[in-house]
Amino acid sequence: MLRSRIANMVHQLARNQWNARAYCSTTGVCWSCNKPLVKTDKFFCASCGSLQKVEQENYFQLLDMPCSFDLNSTKLTSNFRQLQAVLHPDKFSQRPEAEKNYSLEWSSLVNKAYKTLNVPIERGKYLLQQSGVEIAEENTSVDGEFLLDMMERNESVEEAESVAELEELAESLKTDIDRLYGELQQHFVKNSLDEAKKTLVRLKYLLNIESVVKEKLLKIKLQ
Repeated sequence: MLRSRIANMVHQLARNQWNARAYCSTTGVCWSCNKPLVKTDKFFCASCGSLQKVEQENYFQLLDMPCSFDLNSTKLTSNFRQLQAVLHPDKFSQRPEAEKNYSLEWSSLVNKAYKTLNVPIERGKYLLQQSGVEIAEENTSVDGEFLLDMMERNESVEEAESVAELEELAESLKTDIDRLYGELQQHFVKNSLDEAKKTLVRLKYLLNIESVVKEKLLKIKLQ
């Protein structure tokens, strides 16, 4: 009697765990076994274990991260590596051609999602895109005073000839970039998307100048 109860409890626990990991897909049936499609771990048919075709998932959901600008980068990288370990094309070298192709597509999508979410400015742009807000390449939303400041900084970078001058400029840029990232986080918390957009545009200018400074510093140090 006791063994029977324990067996039932174990069976029920396993069933609950399975239900927690499986969910019905909107794609209808599995391409491989033609059974109604219930997926496990987002990617595989629960009936035959075949990798399913790529669906355009939200990057945050794909990498199992909260939809927020403020992310735990260590957790993001860990989740990314776990997915790549499951979806890497090498894992499917002996599988049917369809699964080989799906693994390539999934792996590419996971890489793209990670690269987007792992870079703060790209993560911010993606969050805006998810809310229907686009940032044009040639954005005119910045004020004249800010643009003048950017012109002066660019001139300072061009005129700098020593490591000390460039490092001073780099430190000033980093201070402003960190400040704007802090403001950007608050804008997203408050759902102030227009302000977030303006801040992202400013960050883009500053990051471009910072990139030039780093490149010039490297050239001088290598001389």
